[in-house]
Amino acid sequence: MIEEEWSVPAHWRASAEAFRGINEPPQYAVDPEATKAVRDLLRHRFAGVVHSSVTMMRADGFGEIADAAQRYADAPDAEGSPLGAAAIWAMLDWSVSTGRGNPSTEWERTVIDALVDSWITEFGVGFAAEVVVRRRGLDVGLRESDDGFVYSALHPLSDSNWGGTPYFDLMAQRVRRSLAAAPEDQYRAAVQRLSELRSEPGTVWARFATSYLVPERQDWLDADLLLGPEDGLGHAQPWQMLISSVTTMAQLTRVAELPGGNLQLRPEQIFSLLTQVGPEVVPVLMREFTSTQYGWSEGTKALPGVLAQLPADEPFQALLDRMDDKPVLVALEEAIARYPRRAMRLLSRRAAETGAPQVVRLLRLHAVAHTDLIDEYADPKAKALLNLTRRFPDADPARLPAFLAAPAPKKSKVPRWLPLPLLPQIRLRDSDSAVPETGVAHLITLLASGADEHHPDVMAVAEAADPFYLAEFSWAVFDDWRLAGHPTKDRWALRSLALFATDDTVRRLLPLIREWPSKGGTARAMEGLDVLAAIGSDTALEQLHRLAGRVKQAKLRAYAEEKVAQIGQRLGLDDEQLADRLVPKLGLSRDSTLTLDYGPRQFVVGLDSQLRPSVTVGDTTRRTLPKPAATDDPDLAPLAQDSFRAFTKELKAVTTEQIRRFEGAMVDGRRWRANLFRQTIVDHPVLGQLARRLVWAVFDQAGAVTGSFRIDSDGTFADAEDEPFELAEEALVGVAHPLHLMGALDTWRGVFADYELLQPFEQLERDLHAFTPEEADSNHLSRFDNWKISTGKAYGLRNRGWDLEYSTGYKQFGRHQVVLRLSAGIRGGYYDDPDEQHILDVRMAEGSFGALDPIAASELLRQLERLAV
Repeated sequence: MIEEEWSVPAHWRASAEAFRGINEPPQYAVDPEATKAVRDLLRHRFAGVVHSSVTMMRADGFGEIADAAQRYADAPDAEGSPLGAAAIWAMLDWSVSTGRGNPSTEWERTVIDALVDSWITEFGVGFAAEVVVRRRGLDVGLRESDDGFVYSALHPLSDSNWGGTPYFDLMAQRVRRSLAAAPEDQYRAAVQRLSELRSEPGTVWARFATSYLVPERQDWLDADLLLGPEDGLGHAQPWQMLISSVTTMAQLTRVAELPGGNLQLRPEQIFSLLTQVGPEVVPVLMREFTSTQYGWSEGTKALPGVLAQLPADEPFQALLDRMDDKPVLVALEEAIARYPRRAMRLLSRRAAETGAPQVVRLLRLHAVAHTDLIDEYADPKAKALLNLTRRFPDADPARLPAFLAAPAPKKSKVPRWLPLPLLPQIRLRDSDSAVPETGVAHLITLLASGADEHHPDVMAVAEAADPFYLAEFSWAVFDDWRLAGHPTKDRWALRSLALFATDDTVRRLLPLIREWPSKGGTARAMEGLDVLAAIGSDTALEQLHRLAGRVKQAKLRAYAEEKVAQIGQRLGLDDEQLADRLVPKLGLSRDSTLTLDYGPRQFVVGLDSQLRPSVTVGDTTRRTLPKPAATDDPDLAPLAQDSFRAFTKELKAVTTEQIRRFEGAMVDGRRWRANLFRQTIVDHPVLGQLARRLVWAVFDQAGAVTGSFRIDSDGTFADAEDEPFELAEEALVGVAHPLHLMGALDTWRGVFADYELLQPFEQLERDLHAFTPEEADSNHLSRFDNWKISTGKAYGLRNRGWDLEYSTGYKQFGRHQVVLRLSAGIRGGYYDDPDEQHILDVRMAEGSFGALDPIAASELLRQLERLAV
């Protein structure tokens, strides 16, 4: 294959504008019934439009045009005035574009076809060409008539005004095609007729129309390109119609230099330039592609496919630069197939420079298909990425599930985007051998069939294969699907993640689920939630629950909430109980440690006194993992580092959220049965660490405090005197509020100081408040009237359980509701929110403030007092 040879694909000529001798269209067959259709339109559907427009033209002093239009409307088969036909066309196309006729699709299909065919049938192609020129010399204004409708008001166009012609391009293209395909004698007669029009005094717009209709007359085009702003052409519009007549770079350069500069190419103009100018036009197309950043116009949407067929490095690299856009990726893959040597050279260079996953994937796919090109064309720095050597030998067929040991199928059903030699090997349990490539093909076929976890072959694979390598294989299949642009028919690649998932699978999938909606992938993200629910591990359910509370996209959040509700119903848990059940364990064991594996070396990760990661390395502790050494496992060490980074990030998010929940439980009076308290909190590797930094209270059935305790590092309980505390199985437990501990508060403060226990929020040192007797008897807290507070502090009330609606806040304390009124009010966080608010008043919705219990009273006053802090 010669990869530097310029050739013109047949479809380029078919997509270009007609050009006699270069891009010749087939002979055009006119509709013999076209004139009848035009007559019907003018006598019925558009009769009112024509009458009103003709009347207005006469009133405006353009009687000659009005008379010609009326004669054509009365007898479209007898009146041979191109001016009259042009005027009728102008009336009709403006009436459609302003809503007085049909939608443009019907207009294009019926009226344009009928008009052009009628002109050619009755008067010849030269007549049709003159109509186009005359139409380009008319301007159309809109005016309301006596009947209250808006109609076209026509007048001759001046050189300084470009005029409005909604359907000019469509009509002119049809006539240009007819001219290019016309018999020689008719063509010559039409050219002579247009030549005479060019010499008539009048708008240069009509002159430009002749250069468009007959691009073969390059002398006309060259003459037109000598015009400029001094001739009344001070903007870009006139020059656009000449682009598809250009045959030299000098002409195109002149067009680009004229007012407006940006060519704003339409698709047909792109193909005209390619076929009429040739390879020299490529830099111009490249500038259009890069300056518009793809997708800016209809024309640039055609450019990726064009660039894919150009035999040069620059177009290939331009596609590489924008391969994140799916149409560009499709074009790039086409270019790779068309120019394999160039692809090997440029892909390998880009992969070596950036290591971008999509580029590496394309390079490796290409290398599998063209191993013979690697040595000669691949960048030496990228060859490490092309190591196709299998690390483990093929397993003995006797050790494989029967379907994996079957002979290779005659016709593979493995998708083209999934190269088997590049997938991670599936190592067998307790073995240094792996599933052979034929077995992998059988497994892909099984997954693509939609087999679930109960399928006997799926269960056989899960039993035979090492879980780590099976999960890595499953993720690689999914990742190739993702990098291939998520082919819809292969969504099984996402769904099959649930079959062999580990906690690492969940952590890798989460950011993609969050990202997809912003890139038009909401449905895919919802399917990702289905995968989390199907995985069903504690980590998967934990993350699903967190997504339900945090994800921004409303549709995705609602779907996550629905999935969580289904899980809670299945487990028989209320919202708070389910939230406890689904607090992430982050891979920590019961003693709150995590072991990360580098192969020859392992490291224990724990939590320090401030619940931050602490890594044990020999006899020392540090904040981060050591860098991998040359002797460490090349697969395990990077995964361990990724796991540590994810653990650190997730730990901070989890502790922040659970601290908020524990403080809310203290304020709202939430209680746990002792057995659930042990299971969901004490024994939890993260919640247990938080719980050890708090004092807990025991309550009887009436809500009275019967004792208090803390949790020791070994999970046992101790009272304020540091004596063992026995907790009955049916006891009710809650986070102690200072008002629960009034007799022992100072003692507990001393215990926590002695043990240097840092509390996650203010508990023992919490400031306490109470109503005055007058406030307790009232429904109005007058102490807060007319307080000035920042708008940011007002928004902060939401974090304390308040509902804010513009100028009013509400909070429920048991059965009692407190109402806070603000001025000027909040508007949802928009730029026009004022910096300050005034508290108008704080009132009880019903009853007096004395109805609140002491803890609710203290917390209400604490929250309001802190608004001014």
